[in-house]
Amino acid sequence: MKISKKIAIAAIPAVMALASTNVDSKILLMSQEGWEVSFDGAANAFIMKNSVSDAPSTSGGAAFTPDTSDGTGVMAGNDDTSIVTGLLPNVWGMTLKAPTANGLDMSARLGLYTHMNGGENSLGNGQINLRETSGSIAGSFGTVLVGRSLGIHQSNAILNDMLLFGVGAAASAGNSNTTLGRIGLGYLYTDFKPQVAWTLPDLGNGFNAKVAVFDPDDVTADAAAFSATDKSSPRVEAQITWNGDLLGTGIGMNLWVDGTYQNTERTQAQARAVEGTPAAGGDGDSDVDSAGVGFGGKFTYEGFALVASGFHGTGLGIRGQRTQGADVTVHALDDVGKERKSYGGYIQGTYSFGQGTNVGYSYGGNYLKKTGNDLNNAGVMNYHIMHSGMIWHNVTDNFRLVAEGGFTEKAWYLADDEQEDSFGGVGAFFFW
Repeated sequence: MKISKKIAIAAIPAVMALASTNVDSKILLMSQEGWEVSFDGAANAFIMKNSVSDAPSTSGGAAFTPDTSDGTGVMAGNDDTSIVTGLLPNVWGMTLKAPTANGLDMSARLGLYTHMNGGENSLGNGQINLRETSGSIAGSFGTVLVGRSLGIHQSNAILNDMLLFGVGAAASAGNSNTTLGRIGLGYLYTDFKPQVAWTLPDLGNGFNAKVAVFDPDDVTADAAAFSATDKSSPRVEAQITWNGDLLGTGIGMNLWVDGTYQNTERTQAQARAVEGTPAAGGDGDSDVDSAGVGFGGKFTYEGFALVASGFHGTGLGIRGQRTQGADVTVHALDDVGKERKSYGGYIQGTYSFGQGTNVGYSYGGNYLKKTGNDLNNAGVMNYHIMHSGMIWHNVTDNFRLVAEGGFTEKAWYLADDEQEDSFGGVGAFFFW
């Protein structure tokens, strides 16, 4: 088989490697028969300084156990330096495309995501994630993808975040995975999930749309007995976008609205537990409706770019969607199984000076509306906000230097003090 190799002029944006199976790769292998194999990805590392102060107290009147507590009910302060992978893991992506036949383009995608974090011995424990494994077929009907890929709801919020190429929150040495960026501090994590997704053909006048059914998630409560884990129905997500110019002013606009909905049954034991709790009540003891809507826009003019994004959800939580990690002090449902409402957003401004130098600032946070059962329940997060500043310089099309700094604040119901977390550091990205 005769193989040729083509190197593209511009670097592949790692954001496209993260989000799409249709990637313009830097490295392309082609056969005489028309088969193509392309490779893309990115690698990054940051040296970060992270510190915590103003630890919460227990004087609110009840036991208070926030995450990373030192066991006494008081947040254990820290001041550490670490070398970490940022919000983006190191990515190695591969796409195989078949020759076009009968107007159809078929391809398969595999994305391997790795990082260096974790472990203080020679073996280490850095994780490898198989986040993308999918096949797709495209034609006049649009594109249908089947497999594991990035979700829809809140995807534009994360893909327009400058911290996608930075570190953001959770930059501590104890972190054994990627950092958080602005996840939980302006949007919810969309995650990579098994799905059947249909991207519609161009709708005209700048409109595009996408809809998908997903493998459903558990909906977790503070107490596991009140969660909803009988996943009898798939999750549905959709998005509509518009791209255009603002009344001929030269201001570019990208607007979006997206949504998610999932109905999750409780197991018989979970339903009985909720029915036996008078504080829960209602007609939804046997199931949970979790839903959310996201919205936002990006506006560009010459070297300026402004991003504004927001969301509102019920039964979604404050960091991930529907399910949280063990280190999170708030879940989608309260301690008797009632849906919590959450909302948040961020605003971001960036400016390009030309010659590859850019600067940006963003502010945002996620907020929780407490339920009646939370009124006397300490340890439930109220909000988590973050200020972040970044400057980056593209030394070449393949190599970017980044300097970043910021400040986060967490607050809990019935706690007298907040947790303050400052961070800063420098790093670099290599794209291919």
